[in-house]
Amino acid sequence: MSREWQQTRFKEYLMPDAVYYQSIWAVRDLVRMEERLDELSNNKDLSVNSYSVVMDGGNINTISRPTEDYAVEMVLLEDRISAIRTALDVVPDEYRSFILSNIILQNSGKNFPDKIWKYWKQRFLYGVAHNLKLLV
Repeated sequence: MSREWQQTRFKEYLMPDAVYYQSIWAVRDLVRMEERLDELSNNKDLSVNSYSVVMDGGNINTISRPTEDYAVEMVLLEDRISAIRTALDVVPDEYRSFILSNIILQNSGKNFPDKIWKYWKQRFLYGVAHNLKLLV
């Protein structure tokens, strides 16, 4: 696995390294998040037994709220996917496949037709960080 580098000449899109890497890993996780969201969306059987609070000798045992957990997971996935897809909308169509190939498939980009995709990658990752509220 090659190391990721920011394009430092684009000062307006320069991020702290920790934020940059969080953005990279969020994008790399996009396929899994979309598959999980699809799985949750297609799961129409929500007839999971729910549990209530049980008191036993003054101790409160675990509360299970499967429907709430299901809904929260769906909302979190939808928000993260939307944040990444919205940032990708800024990138011109001809560079999107190069950027996703470079980030998700870790393609080096040596065979890409030009180097302008690197500028769009930096701008895209900045947008991802901004949309995920990693930048203040």
